[in-house]
Amino acid sequence: ALLGLKRGFVTEVLSLFAWVAIVAALKLFHIALAAKLTGVVGTVSGAAVAAFAIIVGVTYLGGKMVANAIGARTRTSVLGPVDRALGFGFGALKGLILASLGFLLVALVVDTVGGGPSRRPVWMTQSRTYPLLNATSAGIADFVDRRRRGLPVFGSRAAQTSDDATRNGAGE
Repeated sequence: ALLGLKRGFVTEVLSLFAWVAIVAALKLFHIALAAKLTGVVGTVSGAAVAAFAIIVGVTYLGGKMVANAIGARTRTSVLGPVDRALGFGFGALKGLILASLGFLLVALVVDTVGGGPSRRPVWMTQSRTYPLLNATSAGIADFVDRRRRGLPVFGSRAAQTSDDATRNGAGE
């Protein structure tokens, strides 16, 4: 959240778009660049790794430069305080998502070793952040599961589908 406050909303959002651009650039250019680098590197797998590193590096640096340039202009404009306040909120949301993903990983390990969610240790279940992280982690897991199964995620149809699944015993 504090990094979001420092950088501002515009910089944070454009930095997020840099990651989207990385995925798009990899889909578009990885195979062609890896084929061209095979002769230089000598192996197909080495060329694939080199192509990945080049595409990610160039796209990320370009995206960060654009984000920082536009963000700096926004922070020094009249909208600077609003940009920083929105950046704080966006940073807090990113932090919550990151903490929830970390919680999911720790819970997976603890549940696998310990015997399930009902046998989680006291240090975990009695922590102050447990209710929030448990709820957001469950929401993320439900979102991913719905997307994977092709079910509606948002809107009244999603709620109806969730209610139907609960009534049929599939929500347990």
